[in-house]
Amino acid sequence: MSVLYLIPVWFVLVLLIPAIWSVSKVYGRSRGLRVVVCPETSRVANIELNSRHAVKMHVTGNSGLKIQYCSRWPERETCPQGCLEQVPRPA
Repeated sequence: MSVLYLIPVWFVLVLLIPAIWSVSKVYGRSRGLRVVVCPETSRVANIELNSRHAVKMHVTGNSGLKIQYCSRWPERETCPQGCLEQVPRPA
């Protein structure tokens, strides 16, 4: 087998490895519980971000986050999710 056949494979790997690294960093940083202050009630709440949504937004070039779980739900599930302003954006 000639080395020339491996050039496309190396080219694809050179492009994919940084992309996979970047996506895995965003996924890892958007996981886990966070403690925030609910802007509606001024009480402490635990939230968990939707990691898949964070990755999808990162890949498309957006920075939108979405809450997957909140300790104030289901009573306030329709809230505008203003507490997301307290969460640093995963980069």
